[in-house]
Amino acid sequence: MGQRNSLEHLATDVAAVMRRVDAKTEGQYGAGIGSEDEPRQVELIAATLRRHSRDYANVRLEVPYPVSGGSCDLVLPGGIPVECKLLRYWRANGDPEDYMPRQVFSPFHSNTLLSDAAKLARSGFEDPGGLLGLFYERAAADPVSIRMLAERYTATELAEKTARDIRYWFDIEVEVCAVAPFDGLQHPVQARGAAITWRLER
Repeated sequence: MGQRNSLEHLATDVAAVMRRVDAKTEGQYGAGIGSEDEPRQVELIAATLRRHSRDYANVRLEVPYPVSGGSCDLVLPGGIPVECKLLRYWRANGDPEDYMPRQVFSPFHSNTLLSDAAKLARSGFEDPGGLLGLFYERAAADPVSIRMLAERYTATELAEKTARDIRYWFDIEVEVCAVAPFDGLQHPVQARGAAITWRLER
């Protein structure tokens, strides 16, 4: 399976198992996976993917970069490295997560979605790899909504913005592979969303 197909399947498979993961997770700030931190979410999703399909039997977590410091969140069978980020703009109590835009979109800080693309580009992995974003939205019935630019607060818009920003700041070719929606999660603040994958090119 090629890199693009693997990353497309990753998004759709993550979306397919999210309700299952969510139903079995008692989060630290309420029922469901949505309030868990990034390492915990990746761990729970990877464990469920292994049971979901034998294609993920050999998925590995926290794999050291071959030639640079740090480790990659997960490596798919076939050696495709993937860095993961939560795209989650509200805390579990419903307050805005003030630091999240910086942690996702800043090119000036480490461990952001954008800087993770740059890390992968110089990581030394044979495959250029990709990114996985776990995007969360509030429940449709939640009375709180975004007052400005609500029509742009979608998984697809954020996916395209991320690709544009990576190209602009780091001169790395990247494309959106898949945006796979999920819903029916337990926590009202992180009740639905999408698994988004991007593919990097050298």
